[in-house]
Amino acid sequence: MDFTGSRHRVISEPTERKALAHGRSLVTYYSAMAFRLFSLLLLTVTSTGCGTAAAPAVPGRSSTATARQVWLDAFARGYFPGRSGQIFMVLRQGDFLVDRDPLYAFMHGSPWEYDTHIPLLFHGAPFISRVVSNERVSQQDVVPTLAALLGTSPPATASGQRLSQALATTTARPRVVALFVLDGVRADYFDTYAELMPTLSRLRREGAWFGNAYVTSVPTLTAVGHANLGTGAEPRVHGLVVNHLFNRVTGKSQEAYNALDPGELMALTLADVWNIETDGRAIVIGQGGAIRAVAGLVGHGACVLDGRPVLAASYTTRDAGWETNPGCYRMPEVLKPINAGTYWQEAQGTWMGHDISDAAKFRHSAVFQRFEGDALAAVLESEAIGSDEVTDLVLVNLKGPDYVGHAYGPTSAEMRAELTELDRQIARALLIIARKAGEGRFVSVFTADHGMPGEPRPGGRHYMDDLTASLDKHFAGVGGSIVQYFGDASNNEIHLDTAKLRSLGGSLRDVASYLESLGSFAAVYTEDEVREAQARLRDRR
Repeated sequence: MDFTGSRHRVISEPTERKALAHGRSLVTYYSAMAFRLFSLLLLTVTSTGCGTAAAPAVPGRSSTATARQVWLDAFARGYFPGRSGQIFMVLRQGDFLVDRDPLYAFMHGSPWEYDTHIPLLFHGAPFISRVVSNERVSQQDVVPTLAALLGTSPPATASGQRLSQALATTTARPRVVALFVLDGVRADYFDTYAELMPTLSRLRREGAWFGNAYVTSVPTLTAVGHANLGTGAEPRVHGLVVNHLFNRVTGKSQEAYNALDPGELMALTLADVWNIETDGRAIVIGQGGAIRAVAGLVGHGACVLDGRPVLAASYTTRDAGWETNPGCYRMPEVLKPINAGTYWQEAQGTWMGHDISDAAKFRHSAVFQRFEGDALAAVLESEAIGSDEVTDLVLVNLKGPDYVGHAYGPTSAEMRAELTELDRQIARALLIIARKAGEGRFVSVFTADHGMPGEPRPGGRHYMDDLTASLDKHFAGVGGSIVQYFGDASNNEIHLDTAKLRSLGGSLRDVASYLESLGSFAAVYTEDEVREAQARLRDRR
């Protein structure tokens, strides 16, 4: 289970592979320990046995009650009024929600270990120390640590802690800081697939590795994780809480950063702060497989007072090319001719026996990773990064592992091919940065936005349309509906027509109790319960 206070494990590779194949927690032989809290973000829950969730002994409370409180607080950290739903769900460990799209047969979003335990690696002597840390850390700790490297202060809304043990003693500043977010990469990939990732494995040996890095809010997904990493704030502060929102005014769903507008991000990113502090002299590059990733890293660009346009672009399925918001960002010229269509045509529309012959299907292949790597290399070569003493920022989302994981799962042959290509493209990017900034003049950071579940037990895939039909039939009868929006499985939230529900004599608690009675859920909460939990988090400050 997620949000554990577990320490770094020692476990045989065969055992790890078996657990990974079954989508189970790999935290198998942890001792019950007390760990320090990070601004009350971290609650202590221990996972013992082969994937069996258990909580530590808490006087006067059962293990189940403790786990339910941990999850509730995680939802409270991820709640933002008007953007979150009315029902919040935790499925049983190993189970998950999906739609009927076969390219999304695996779905993250939960508070379980496989979705929340992420890698965190800093590399780059003489700025970064060589250390292996079992300290419990979070995504929010990245911004204060990078701010220290820049010699500036993190945004005022950042809540994380500077990871001082990662930082070497030096007054020098790196010419480039490069943050690579490996989308959907679980922490245990660095063990299970170490031989497929020689570059990342070497950097792990040479750098500062934090083996207990976790996402501390729910749901665990791309828009949220990247905004956590970019701002150092929690979702309840920065406002990015789901990938797809429901607009109650229009009655329609919309993607995060609708119309490529970074205004949804309610907090400054470190890139925003650095852009303003250097009067735009620092080169800031943001690039990735989706706007919901890129905007959370680069921030607002020129769309904030005193901000200058920064380089930012994301892949679009509209034309298999790149897009940006020209009011806030600049599109690198070298990206304009780079189109994914060329890649799938060269591959004759197939990869490992799978159809990749359009802009959406193409993403679920290692060929897409090569496409992302080629585009990144072109931008790095074209820009004057590392050419002066003002530190430049390279903020990269590498989306390939997420798309491949969604379609084929963490233990597939396809994932092995994807991670092999991912490592190759990272090595290529680092060589370019080293050549332009100079050896020993840059820092690279590697982490993830979320993880990915493995193959569930039989019947462990739960379909959103079935659940919607069940709710509507139970509460509204034949032909009626109380569900307004339940269109993104990773959100683990449902938007309800609360007025209609009340008119039918029901309540949110009735809905939550009904879902829990189905036997598929470990816990279900109402919006009122999440709000109350959020108020308690504020009171603890």
